[in-house]
Amino acid sequence: MNELFAISILDRYIAGILIRTTLLVLLILGGLFAFFSLIDQLGSIGSGNFGVYNAFEYMLLTLPRTLSELFPIAGMVGAMTTMGLLSRNSELTVIRAAGVTQLRVLAAILKGGVVLAIIAMFIAEFLAPTAEQAAQTRRSLALSDEISLQSQYGFWVRDGGSYVNVRQVLPNNEFRNVYIYEFDRDQQLRTSTYANYARYRDNRWQLQDIEQTVFEADTVRKIDMDSAYWQTPLKPDVINLVVVEPNYLGWLELFRYIRYLQANNQNTLLYRQALWGKIMYPFSILILLALAVPLVRVSARPTAIGQTVFMGTLLGLIFHIINQTTAHLGVVFSISPFVSMALPSLLFFVLTLWLIRKRA
Repeated sequence: MNELFAISILDRYIAGILIRTTLLVLLILGGLFAFFSLIDQLGSIGSGNFGVYNAFEYMLLTLPRTLSELFPIAGMVGAMTTMGLLSRNSELTVIRAAGVTQLRVLAAILKGGVVLAIIAMFIAEFLAPTAEQAAQTRRSLALSDEISLQSQYGFWVRDGGSYVNVRQVLPNNEFRNVYIYEFDRDQQLRTSTYANYARYRDNRWQLQDIEQTVFEADTVRKIDMDSAYWQTPLKPDVINLVVVEPNYLGWLELFRYIRYLQANNQNTLLYRQALWGKIMYPFSILILLALAVPLVRVSARPTAIGQTVFMGTLLGLIFHIINQTTAHLGVVFSISPFVSMALPSLLFFVLTLWLIRKRA
């Protein structure tokens, strides 16, 4: 019983150091990258109605997405720093001398890692998609004169005597839930059109699943159409200002959009890859945390913290580069999304097992 109680205290101690260290590293990295983002946005000041306030607003709204991208690197640095602190204070030597195996230390690290993975998933799935959508939309409103108004019901665009309301902007030059209100010269509503989807193909918009209401002098006619072309000067380059990339969408949005693409016989590779990236995200964090345990050796000589921090940063960057490379290669060569997104984590997992076995 005393042994189990001691192990529980040890787990909490190591996990506590890991969580505090990782969150501190994340805060530092997040602040650094936020500063770079702000500097980048300052170049847009003066374009349209974009001002200093908009630059700071964009920086703050994109911060959750930045933190979610930096979390694996911060976790690796945090884990290496934790092990380095334990080694420098000779605590790791005492722990191993007390009969605690390397696997028990690994278990303590992973317990803290589960907490960190939950925090990372919360940021990536709940905060980042909503904030990123708001960031892109608000920035586009400030930069573009063609997008007139944004509200909780999508954004509004004026097209001559017509007013267009787009409830949802999808990647790949597509809209969902489009409302078009056409007025005559006397500002009387003449036509109200609803389209379930709108796609930009062959330099023109094609509406699908259309319900149109025509208001005449004495009557109101309702017309249903499967598809029709929409003549409008609205171009995809304007719409792309408010489009969020697949990697920044939540897994539920990705799943729904994949089903929509499959139903319309369209290529889903990019979006399935983004979905598998979301699935592998927490596992990659845990694997990088586990890798830190066999990398820091038990030694009578104190381990330099700067050395462990540098090694953790380097390994985190290497993982990020490999992850991005396999993702792009997966798209270019049409590799299975599971393989392309799971390969980096699998490689680091095998490396971790090999190091643990070698230094056991």
